[in-house]
Amino acid sequence: MARYHCPYCSPRYQIQRQRSDGVMICGQCGDPLVKITAIKPTQIFALIAASAFIAPLLITILAFIQDLNKPQPSRNMQAITIVFKELA
Repeated sequence: MARYHCPYCSPRYQIQRQRSDGVMICGQCGDPLVKITAIKPTQIFALIAASAFIAPLLITILAFIQDLNKPQPSRNMQAITIVFKELA
């Protein structure tokens, strides 16, 4: 269902009526009501801007979690690899 509002009256006391020809009018002042869009272009821009700032943080957190789940070589294996590198 579409939402309507009167740009001239207080948003607290909106009374909506429908004329015989189907046009929605304000019950207080009698002016035609304006249809409210569900998503405004400024909201879309704000979501894009917010995601641009939040995306690096989320990528960093995901990389950190993947690094924690990666099996770490034991200390003995690290010592063996150091010895083999010295011998080579």
